Amino acid sequence: MPHLRFHRRARPTDETYVPKPAEFLRSQLRLRIAVFAATIAVAGVLALMGVWWWPATFLALGLLFVLQRLAGKGRILDPERLRRGISGEEAVADALAGLPSSYWVLHGVSTGHGDVDHVVIGPTGVFALETKAWDGKFYRSRGQLYCNGKPAEHVLRQARGAAGQVRELLLAAGIDEWVEAVVVAARASVSRSPVRFRKSYVISIKDLVGFVTDRPQSLSSSTVLRAKTTLMQVVP
Repeated sequence: MPHLRFHRRARPTDETYVPKPAEFLRSQLRLRIAVFAATIAVAGVLALMGVWWWPATFLALGLLFVLQRLAGKGRILDPERLRRGISGEEAVADALAGLPSSYWVLHGVSTGHGDVDHVVIGPTGVFALETKAWDGKFYRSRGQLYCNGKPAEHVLRQARGAAGQVRELLLAAGIDEWVEAVVVAARASVSRSPVRFRKSYVISIKDLVGFVTDRPQSLSSSTVLRAKTTLMQVVP
């Protein structure tokens, strides 16, 4: 069955390695946890030094204060946002496992400008998926995308950018195929899903498989295979 949902153990040295879902986010989470642990350790050492050199105690307290500010809710070291992102990408990967065997699913495709969460390649085309694990509701108002009453146009720009980067990789290999930009709401609802915008879509995770498979067939099996092979060769 040609769904690429490999789980990482030791990285192979050949070009067939494909990242598992949310691998980039997991690496970022590990990094943040390491920074947090290292900062706590340094503060502990400074606190012990305060027994002999009292200014070290103030340095330790200052370090802990900075850590508390950075690790607060929504801050740069807050791990909850990354955990939600990981959960969202895994949920989308599980949904994509329901595609027919004529489709290939790649996760964490590197483009040289960043990672695309998921790329789907099949007889109905090529799709670059940007996962959003937000709560609430996406909807269209006056031609613009909103989520929970706030403008969310930057999400569409992210998806279009990802699709454009995937298309450039395919063009470089001589494959002139359009790449659909799709924002997938892994947790939030989407009013009138799928919602179409300029060169992009916003869709609920429950509608994802139908959205991909119900489109007209446009790619031959040989083109699908060439596109899959091309994108598998660009992992870092």
